[in-house]
Amino acid sequence: MNAGSIAGDIDQLYQRAVERPGEITEPLLIEWSEGVAEATGSDRDLARAMRRAVRTARKLARYWTEHDPDRLPDWHNGVDEALGGQGWQAQLEILRAALESNPDSELFEQVRQRHRAVHFGEWMEGVSYEEWLATR
Repeated sequence: MNAGSIAGDIDQLYQRAVERPGEITEPLLIEWSEGVAEATGSDRDLARAMRRAVRTARKLARYWTEHDPDRLPDWHNGVDEALGGQGWQAQLEILRAALESNPDSELFEQVRQRHRAVHFGEWMEGVSYEEWLATR
């Protein structure tokens, strides 16, 4: 399982927590965590990011149990409203680690996008993947 796929799995979990918060139960989170752990192996940094994602999903579900997600234009806005940029931190951690260990232009762009969501600012603004790679 690649980092982009894992980040996408976390997005799906968060979407579920915003749109259907009642479905985010401890058994579901345990099953989800075990499934991801099986697919990813024993990477400690990844495991830490996954624990963060589970905690974030719990927080989102608690928040959206008490609020109306139907008023949102998009589930992404639900993460932003409930947790701000820190709601996207787990995905950014996973993508950054993958970019460091296995540089790839697609990962570079994903890190750029996720960085903006977490830090509300550009990462490597005006720097291409090739330029970044040459400076490593």
